[in-house]
Amino acid sequence: MLSPPSIRAWAAFPAALLVACSGEIAAPTGSSGGGALCEAPSVPAAVVRRLTRDQFDLTIRDLLGDTTAPARAFPPDDDFEGFHVGGDVSSLYVEQEASAAEALAEVAAAHVVADSSCDLASGDCADAWITAFARQGFRRAVTPEDLDRLRTVFDVGLAEGEGPQLAVQLVIQTVLMSGSFLYHDEVAAEDAEDGDIVLVQDYALASRLSYFLWGSMPDEALLDAAAAGVLQTEEGLLAEARRMLEDDKAREGFRSFTRQWLLVDRIDRIVKDETVHPEFTAQVAADLEASLQAFLDEVWETGDGRLLYTADFGYVNARTADLFGVDGSELGEELERVPLNTEQRSGLLTHPGLLALNAKANQSDPIHRALFVRERMLCQHLPSPPADITVVAPDPAPGLTTRQRFAEHSNNPACTDCHRLLDPLGFGFEHYDAVGAWRDTEQGTAVDASGFMNGTDDMNGEFYGAVDLAGKLIESNQVRSCMARQLFRFALQRVETQADSCSMEGIDRVHADGSLDLRELMLAVVASDAFRYQQVSR
Repeated sequence: MLSPPSIRAWAAFPAALLVACSGEIAAPTGSSGGGALCEAPSVPAAVVRRLTRDQFDLTIRDLLGDTTAPARAFPPDDDFEGFHVGGDVSSLYVEQEASAAEALAEVAAAHVVADSSCDLASGDCADAWITAFARQGFRRAVTPEDLDRLRTVFDVGLAEGEGPQLAVQLVIQTVLMSGSFLYHDEVAAEDAEDGDIVLVQDYALASRLSYFLWGSMPDEALLDAAAAGVLQTEEGLLAEARRMLEDDKAREGFRSFTRQWLLVDRIDRIVKDETVHPEFTAQVAADLEASLQAFLDEVWETGDGRLLYTADFGYVNARTADLFGVDGSELGEELERVPLNTEQRSGLLTHPGLLALNAKANQSDPIHRALFVRERMLCQHLPSPPADITVVAPDPAPGLTTRQRFAEHSNNPACTDCHRLLDPLGFGFEHYDAVGAWRDTEQGTAVDASGFMNGTDDMNGEFYGAVDLAGKLIESNQVRSCMARQLFRFALQRVETQADSCSMEGIDRVHADGSLDLRELMLAVVASDAFRYQQVSR
């Protein structure tokens, strides 16, 4: 048997964002603090990154037509500001990726040979197939050196096997294990010097665009546009972006973004205390994840980001009806779009899946519900708790409400800095129990869902309940700006820095009128200097 081709594992060094423990909320790092000088493009130094597991699986789907999601078995990606980032390559990653490449290549080779319109054993046919496949797999032009190396591998397989199938298999395997496949290759032109700010080269920009909007590799049309130099102008780049946003694959790209931003893929793993919530089964958890995904899919179809906070509908089946507070007598196994009680439900904040995710096994959790809003929707960082403080939610106690039990946070001086930002906000969610169902009383006492928001730019003050809070959030420019930042972070796999101030100001102008058009926001990210330019690092 031939041994698999060797892999050159390039180390990747993800950036880190350090936030001081000061007792104050850290502002978004891209804030300009009173204006920015925009005469010339400004971007921070780039970091080499490999494909994330999601990107690997979607690329394999589009390159080979394989939907088995082999990267689910790879070591987890780095988690950076809530988003998946392809980090260092460990020996375990190399072993598992090599094994996956071998298995994928074996299956794909049979299809390639069966579907070929010419004899792959002939030189011209082999060269044409190798060039076309490597262009897709490497996501760039194929060099003479590439072709020579892959043709050598092909010839070895042709000599060892019976017919061209082993030869094709080895070429596919070699491509899948190459650095050009595994990494986002953004090498600058040879004449660019260290520290220069230059346009991202054509094929690298095509990959930036496709992995942002589709979560996957460029298609032939985008590769052709890169080869023709079309993407080097803002007009040409945006034309391709608009075309891609009309493709069904854009929904999958948005799904990848929201799964990471909102932690959607953690919902089906929620486990609750069976003695307190026997109704919350593993199937219910899976239904809630599917419900939230169906809701987000509709938001994507409309393009209206305001629905994330204002929607008066949900996707419900018989198993989840009680959690949503609707009559499930006419519902079955399939999720159906149903109107919700607008006094109890409004968009994301009140979805039972997210409420259950941000709760304890046997009780509500004001702290984590508030933290979710602060970090995911306001882009704020809170200081870490003191090292000598054990962070444990107080156990339920007969006769005491959650608000009463959490009073210790206000009374303990060591806890005050953080919990003055969390408790008043989190108490606004107290109408929802540990599984996200509505409740009017707790421990025999009427629920008090009065809350108070502080530490924000434009929405400080009192509110009552999560529906009221949702209405305030969507009218906040800080919330809309945070949405832009989350898309920026997902697109570029890094956090905005001071060097990105001009880019962020340009993106923020899109929602200055109070709208939250998701596609226009994405196009603004694509048109930004941060997306189109890179800082050369030699």
